[in-house]
Amino acid sequence: MAQPVVKLRPVAAELRMHNVRTRMTPKYGATILVACPLAHLWLTCETESGARVTGLAGDSLPPGWYDKRPGRTYRQDVEDLSAAVAEAQRTVLDLGRAQPRSVSDLWRDLYKHQLEWARARDLPDLVGNLGTSLFERALIDAAGKHTNAPFHKLVSDNLLGLEPEAVHPFLNGWRPAEALAERPRSTIHVRHTVGGVDPLTEGDVAPGKRLRDGLPQTLEDYLRAEKLRYFKLKLGHDSKADLQRLGRIARLLDEHIPAAEPYFVTLDGNEQCDPPEALTAVLEQLKPPAVSERFAAAVLFVEQPYPRAKTLDESVRMELARTSRIKPVIIDESDANLESVPRALELGYAGYAIKSAKGPLKAIFNKAAVQRHPSRPARGIVSGEDMMNVPVLPLHTDLVVMAALGVEHVERNGHHFCRGLDHLAPGEREALLKGHPRLYRKFDDSLTALDTERGTLDVTSLNARPGFGVDASCEMDGTRMTPWADWKFESLGL
Repeated sequence: MAQPVVKLRPVAAELRMHNVRTRMTPKYGATILVACPLAHLWLTCETESGARVTGLAGDSLPPGWYDKRPGRTYRQDVEDLSAAVAEAQRTVLDLGRAQPRSVSDLWRDLYKHQLEWARARDLPDLVGNLGTSLFERALIDAAGKHTNAPFHKLVSDNLLGLEPEAVHPFLNGWRPAEALAERPRSTIHVRHTVGGVDPLTEGDVAPGKRLRDGLPQTLEDYLRAEKLRYFKLKLGHDSKADLQRLGRIARLLDEHIPAAEPYFVTLDGNEQCDPPEALTAVLEQLKPPAVSERFAAAVLFVEQPYPRAKTLDESVRMELARTSRIKPVIIDESDANLESVPRALELGYAGYAIKSAKGPLKAIFNKAAVQRHPSRPARGIVSGEDMMNVPVLPLHTDLVVMAALGVEHVERNGHHFCRGLDHLAPGEREALLKGHPRLYRKFDDSLTALDTERGTLDVTSLNARPGFGVDASCEMDGTRMTPWADWKFESLGL
């Protein structure tokens, strides 16, 4: 007998912040990241029987991604994101005054409200949607814990009450299970990020800047220490400099990865390929002597090359078609609302990037669009991209969603830019090692980190747990975090 749709009534929410400092300084577009707050949510819900269950969610609040309008400061970004989360909290608890409802019903009402709230304040849809996605994830986690069902089962059995045709009319007859892999992936390839300012070799490390913290620092260090086969390379706004850097990277990959073993590359335009013809020019030169034939063939796709204000505009259609004849192009930052991916497919984009920050349910309906939209590509691309996803909640949630949707390789940069689990307490680290012995590794008494030595992440233990796979009783210590109302931007020490 099929389980009934889970119905919940949110009754209480607690928000806390925890700061993380980077070991390296990644570049988010034009912004350098030194420290970042992690938002954590405990959402208590009441079921139809009156039982109470708490769902968890968490995410980083990085600069210059949700809102890339010029002249903005990191403080402004954090203030706007915090306001979006606070508004979502008020809305969710207001929705909880009614009878228990399905996760899908609660999500749709919250999604609509947050878009209206953001647009009324001239904020990007992505900003408002952070509040939606944070509470959406907590609702899904609560549903999983109430039914003891992992995320894959929640979707495959539609315990969340998803109504595809209410989201997109062209999804009439489509079932949520169609978005899933038959079984969640047990391993996911690490797609290693090489940022625009990341050192490639020892010679790129400035005097006195060698970290010596037990982890690799340069790309060459990683190639020697780990069996990486997937890479994400950042492009800038200087085509000549991009080609020179890609050439250096190509030589390193060709040197360190045996010729008999394929490697794969994605390029991230970071909205900096403007005019659009600039990207086509780079791709046309992506051949010997600039790069090896092996490297050129390894490029899978280009992510979000154009500024988001232009990406879904009719004006890019012709140049996008030219570019796509060389390499397919997908959207990421321009995936701002439920209409974005269908519009992208109409223009000729090949797919989209999943980020937990954009919401698991939107990821599911976006995959449905790639499968069913009248303008769907012959080979649609569903990619997984990072957002400083560090343990526990942001990373575990992201990996569970990727595994369920069958994403083979995912950009991972949180473990690269931050030092392992240093931001967690010793007890939390030990609990993660015990609960996920093939996902985490203890290097020595001072360092516990993700086990990426094989170039893959083993997510079997996460897939087996209800919801998004976090045991709050031992793997997450909220007492070490700062209450939402007490957290100050100055605590980042920037």
